[in-house]
Amino acid sequence: MQIFNLNISAFIDKINDYAIVIITFLKNIFNNIIAIRNVDFSLVNIPNSLGIIWHFILSIICILVFITILAFMSSIFSIFKTIIKYTIYKPIKLFVLAIYGFLLLLRYLFTPKSDLKQPVETNNSNLDELKQLNKKISYLEYRLNLQKRQNVIKPVKNKYQKRG
Repeated sequence: MQIFNLNISAFIDKINDYAIVIITFLKNIFNNIIAIRNVDFSLVNIPNSLGIIWHFILSIICILVFITILAFMSSIFSIFKTIIKYTIYKPIKLFVLAIYGFLLLLRYLFTPKSDLKQPVETNNSNLDELKQLNKKISYLEYRLNLQKRQNVIKPVKNKYQKRG
Protein backbone atom coordinates (compact mmCIF):
# COMPACT_ATOMS: atom_id res chain seq x y z
CA MET A 1 0.00 0.00 0.00
CA GLN A 2 2.99 2.28 0.36
CA ILE A 3 3.40 2.28 -3.42
CA PHE A 4 0.27 4.40 -3.83
CA ASN A 5 1.79 7.19 -1.70
CA LEU A 6 4.73 7.61 -4.09
CA ASN A 7 4.75 9.53 -7.31
CA ILE A 8 5.10 7.86 -10.70
CA SER A 9 8.84 8.46 -11.14
CA ALA A 10 9.64 6.90 -7.76
CA PHE A 11 7.45 3.92 -8.64
CA ILE A 12 9.28 3.47 -11.96
CA ASP A 13 12.63 3.74 -10.12
CA LYS A 14 11.56 0.96 -7.72
CA ILE A 15 10.53 -1.27 -10.62
CA ASN A 16 13.87 -0.52 -12.29
CA ASP A 17 15.77 -1.46 -9.11
CA TYR A 18 13.83 -4.73 -8.80
CA ALA A 19 14.55 -5.55 -12.44
CA ILE A 20 18.28 -4.87 -11.95
CA VAL A 21 18.39 -7.14 -8.88
CA ILE A 22 16.57 -9.96 -10.69
CA ILE A 23 18.75 -9.66 -13.81
CA THR A 24 21.96 -9.63 -11.72
CA PHE A 25 20.72 -12.65 -9.76
CA LEU A 26 19.99 -14.60 -12.95
CA LYS A 27 23.30 -13.53 -14.51
CA ASN A 28 25.28 -14.85 -11.52
CA ILE A 29 23.32 -18.09 -11.52
CA PHE A 30 23.90 -18.73 -15.20
CA ASN A 31 27.59 -17.82 -14.90
CA ASN A 32 27.89 -20.43 -12.12
CA ILE A 33 26.19 -22.99 -14.36
CA ILE A 34 28.51 -22.17 -17.27
CA ALA A 35 31.56 -22.42 -14.96
CA ILE A 36 30.95 -26.17 -14.56
CA ARG A 37 32.94 -26.72 -17.75
CA ASN A 38 36.09 -25.49 -15.96
CA VAL A 39 36.06 -28.39 -13.48
CA ASP A 40 39.41 -30.17 -13.30
CA PHE A 41 39.93 -33.21 -11.09
CA SER A 42 43.69 -33.02 -10.76
CA LEU A 43 45.12 -33.13 -7.22
CA VAL A 44 46.08 -29.46 -7.34
CA ASN A 45 42.62 -28.17 -8.36
CA ILE A 46 40.33 -30.39 -6.26
CA PRO A 47 39.26 -27.59 -3.82
CA ASN A 48 38.60 -25.22 -6.70
CA SER A 49 36.62 -27.88 -8.57
CA LEU A 50 34.57 -28.73 -5.48
CA GLY A 51 33.71 -25.03 -5.11
CA ILE A 52 32.59 -24.85 -8.74
CA ILE A 53 30.44 -27.97 -8.32
CA TRP A 54 28.97 -26.57 -5.07
CA HIS A 55 28.08 -23.28 -6.79
CA PHE A 56 26.54 -25.25 -9.68
CA ILE A 57 24.30 -27.22 -7.32
CA LEU A 58 23.27 -24.05 -5.45
CA SER A 59 22.51 -22.33 -8.76
CA ILE A 60 20.24 -25.17 -9.88
CA ILE A 61 18.41 -25.03 -6.52
CA CYS A 62 18.07 -21.22 -6.81
CA ILE A 63 16.59 -21.53 -10.31
CA LEU A 64 14.07 -24.09 -9.08
CA VAL A 65 13.08 -21.83 -6.16
CA PHE A 66 12.82 -18.83 -8.50
CA ILE A 67 10.58 -20.77 -10.93
CA THR A 68 8.40 -21.93 -8.02
CA ILE A 69 8.01 -18.35 -6.78
CA LEU A 70 7.10 -17.19 -10.28
CA ALA A 71 4.50 -19.95 -10.53
CA PHE A 72 2.87 -18.83 -7.27
CA MET A 73 3.10 -15.18 -8.31
CA SER A 74 1.40 -15.93 -11.61
CA SER A 75 -1.56 -17.44 -9.76
CA ILE A 76 -1.74 -14.33 -7.58
CA PHE A 77 -1.55 -12.13 -10.69
CA SER A 78 -4.31 -14.24 -12.22
CA ILE A 79 -6.51 -13.47 -9.22
CA PHE A 80 -5.75 -9.74 -9.58
CA LYS A 81 -6.45 -9.93 -13.30
CA THR A 82 -9.82 -11.59 -12.66
CA ILE A 83 -10.75 -8.98 -10.06
CA ILE A 84 -9.83 -6.13 -12.40
CA LYS A 85 -11.65 -7.81 -15.28
CA TYR A 86 -14.94 -8.12 -13.42
CA THR A 87 -14.79 -4.76 -11.60
CA ILE A 88 -13.54 -2.48 -14.38
CA TYR A 89 -13.60 -4.09 -17.82
CA LYS A 90 -16.93 -5.94 -17.77
CA PRO A 91 -19.10 -3.05 -16.45
CA ILE A 92 -17.61 -0.62 -18.98
CA LYS A 93 -18.08 -3.14 -21.78
CA LEU A 94 -21.70 -3.80 -20.79
CA PHE A 95 -22.38 -0.06 -20.51
CA VAL A 96 -21.00 0.59 -24.01
CA LEU A 97 -22.99 -2.32 -25.43
CA ALA A 98 -26.16 -1.02 -23.74
CA ILE A 99 -25.66 2.43 -25.28
CA TYR A 100 -25.02 0.83 -28.70
CA GLY A 101 -28.18 -1.28 -28.39
CA PHE A 102 -30.20 1.77 -27.34
CA LEU A 103 -28.94 3.73 -30.36
CA LEU A 104 -29.84 0.83 -32.67
CA LEU A 105 -33.33 0.73 -31.14
CA LEU A 106 -33.76 4.48 -31.68
CA ARG A 107 -32.58 4.13 -35.26
CA TYR A 108 -35.03 1.30 -35.88
CA LEU A 109 -37.93 3.20 -34.33
CA PHE A 110 -37.37 6.53 -36.07
CA THR A 111 -36.33 5.52 -39.58
CA PRO A 112 -39.07 5.91 -42.18
CA LYS A 113 -40.53 2.71 -43.48
CA SER A 114 -40.40 2.41 -47.27
CA ASP A 115 -43.34 1.08 -49.26
CA LEU A 116 -42.97 -2.31 -50.85
CA LYS A 117 -42.24 -2.07 -54.54
CA GLN A 118 -43.81 -4.55 -56.91
CA PRO A 119 -41.39 -6.40 -59.19
CA VAL A 120 -41.25 -5.24 -62.78
CA GLU A 121 -43.48 -7.25 -65.10
CA THR A 122 -42.23 -8.05 -68.58
CA ASN A 123 -44.24 -8.38 -71.74
CA ASN A 124 -44.18 -11.57 -73.73
CA SER A 125 -43.25 -9.54 -76.79
CA ASN A 126 -40.09 -8.35 -75.01
CA LEU A 127 -39.21 -11.93 -74.18
CA ASP A 128 -39.59 -12.97 -77.80
CA GLU A 129 -37.37 -10.12 -78.94
CA LEU A 130 -34.75 -11.04 -76.32
CA LYS A 131 -34.74 -14.64 -77.46
CA GLN A 132 -34.27 -13.59 -81.08
CA LEU A 133 -31.43 -11.23 -80.13
CA ASN A 134 -29.73 -13.99 -78.13
CA LYS A 135 -29.98 -16.31 -81.12
CA LYS A 136 -28.43 -13.67 -83.40
CA ILE A 137 -25.62 -13.01 -80.90
CA SER A 138 -24.80 -16.70 -80.54
CA TYR A 139 -24.87 -17.14 -84.35
CA LEU A 140 -22.50 -14.18 -84.82
CA GLU A 141 -20.15 -15.51 -82.11
CA TYR A 142 -20.15 -18.89 -83.84
CA ARG A 143 -19.25 -17.26 -87.18
CA LEU A 144 -16.48 -15.22 -85.57
CA ASN A 145 -14.94 -18.30 -83.96
CA LEU A 146 -15.21 -20.18 -87.23
CA GLN A 147 -13.41 -17.38 -89.11
CA LYS A 148 -10.67 -17.28 -86.46
CA ARG A 149 -10.12 -21.02 -86.89
CA GLN A 150 -9.84 -20.67 -90.65
CA ASN A 151 -7.42 -17.73 -90.27
CA VAL A 152 -9.65 -15.49 -92.29
CA ILE A 153 -9.30 -12.76 -89.69
CA LYS A 154 -5.63 -11.99 -89.16
CA PRO A 155 -4.44 -10.12 -86.09
CA VAL A 156 -3.53 -6.50 -86.73
CA LYS A 157 0.07 -5.71 -85.86
CA ASN A 158 1.11 -2.41 -84.40
CA LYS A 159 3.36 -0.55 -86.83
CA TYR A 160 5.41 0.82 -83.90
CA GLN A 161 6.01 -2.63 -82.46
CA LYS A 162 9.69 -3.66 -82.22
CA ARG A 163 10.66 -6.67 -84.23
CA GLY A 164 12.45 -9.57 -82.66
